[in-house]
Formats: sequence, C-alpha cells, structure tokens
Amino acid sequence: MTKRETYTLLALIAVYYEQFEVNQQKIDYWHEVLRHHEVEDLRQNLLQHVEVSPYPPKISDLMRKSAAVSRAIPDCRDSAFIVPISWKPASEEVVQAELAKMRQILGIVRGEV
Repeated sequence: MTKRETYTLLALIAVYYEQFEVNQQKIDYWHEVLRHHEVEDLRQNLLQHVEVSPYPPKISDLMRKSAAVSRAIPDCRDSAFIVPISWKPASEEVVQAELAKMRQILGIVRGEV
C-alpha cells in the first residue's frame, strides 16, 4: 500500500464519517501500520464497518480477518497437532496407592457391603 492509497482510504473514511479528520500526521502514522496490507482488503473491511457502526474505524477495525477464519474451531484431529500428548499413565502401584488414600479419606473399608 502506498502513501497515496493510505490518503485515499482516510479520505473515504472522512466521507462516511464527518467527525473524522485527515491530516498529514494521521496519514504518516496510519501508513506506517498499513503499508504491508492490500488496499482493496482494507477498503472492503471499511465498507463492512460502515454498514454496522456509526463511529469511524480504528486501524484494527480495518485489519480484522474474516469471521470464517477467526471463528474456526479445531476438531480433535487438529487439536492433536496443537496439544502434544506428553503424559504417560501411572503405574498400577501408584493407582492402587492413590485409591487407598481416597478410601481412607472417605472412610470406606473394603469388603463391607
């Protein structure tokens, strides 16, 4: 995105929102953040913002990803790659010792009905 495209985008925001002022400092700072983005993507996000908000957009409003991407919920196969299984089951002796502790705490005596 060129600085001229940044100015064009800010001028478009000013058309939609009367309270939005465009000045050189704003152009410079917005361009610093937006220069690596495609102007058409930002313009489409601006149009979506205008449809739902009476307030001028912030930079983050223009850079947001589509809802389909941000709301994707991984299934168990995707999660298997994200969360590695690094635990191993306890040995039988440890399991029985922990069960015995729980029975003692709860006052359970084995063999009683």
